[in-house]
Amino acid sequence: MSTDILEACLERLEDFDYSPPPALLWPGKKMEPPEEGFWIEPRYFPGEPADETWDEGCVVTTGFFYLLVGCDAGIGEDEASELADALVAWFPKGQELGPVRVLKRATRGGSYIDEGSRLYIPVTVRYQGLT
Repeated sequence: MSTDILEACLERLEDFDYSPPPALLWPGKKMEPPEEGFWIEPRYFPGEPADETWDEGCVVTTGFFYLLVGCDAGIGEDEASELADALVAWFPKGQELGPVRVLKRATRGGSYIDEGSRLYIPVTVRYQGLT
């Protein structure tokens, strides 16, 4: 079940239409951020299923995706912020992700600089569904 959810989110990211298109640094693959431009680093955090119903086969599946928007810190926050906002809009409340749906509007956090040269803005996409 978790693999279906992960694949659905990654497929949704592949269809993300943004210009110029950001590089996607797939989870579990050794990839380096591009020298120039923007990138997205998706991370997957499945939650513990809640199976408190009488039906043995039905559970509430929850978790979230953490999408890090990255760029060179010299670019500044404005353009990275626009990309983060576009990702929030790309994962609206109710959006199907395989057997689950986006639980509520995606949220973005504040920007931060890591390693002194890269700026990041996190976007969190929470999901839930009966599986």
